[in-house]
Amino acid sequence: MPISVTDPGQGEAAGNSHVLHHVARAAGHELRNSLNALVVNLEVVRSRSTEGSVQPFLDQAVSQSEASVRLAESAIALLNLVAGAVGSDGILRCRFTDDGGIRIEAVPGESQRAARALAALAERSGLSVDASDSSVILRIRPDSGAR
Repeated sequence: MPISVTDPGQGEAAGNSHVLHHVARAAGHELRNSLNALVVNLEVVRSRSTEGSVQPFLDQAVSQSEASVRLAESAIALLNLVAGAVGSDGILRCRFTDDGGIRIEAVPGESQRAARALAALAERSGLSVDASDSSVILRIRPDSGAR
């Protein structure tokens, strides 16, 4: 059974999916700007640092900042995927799979892009991500320890 994202108080779709897309785009843009500026500034500090004892910390900060950019892009991809799966009737087009996953319907071409973007999140959170032409399936990996 599809999941409804309608507003029970209003009996109508809780906004339109284009609003969610706008929020995802705006949030993604601002997150990327902030995180990329952080990475650039850390790179400048690292390139100008003459004290060797600071270098490992700067290397780690740059690495974690770059990982944060990838994770932010994953979160935005998930929001875009979900927004694209909400019909004009306010129903999220997704189904639970027999193996405990969730299949989210996607606009043609969006599923492969979303799956690639979700890879960073999947790597850190114990998820597996599979895509077909019209959907993305998220599952918790058995080896992740998550339930």
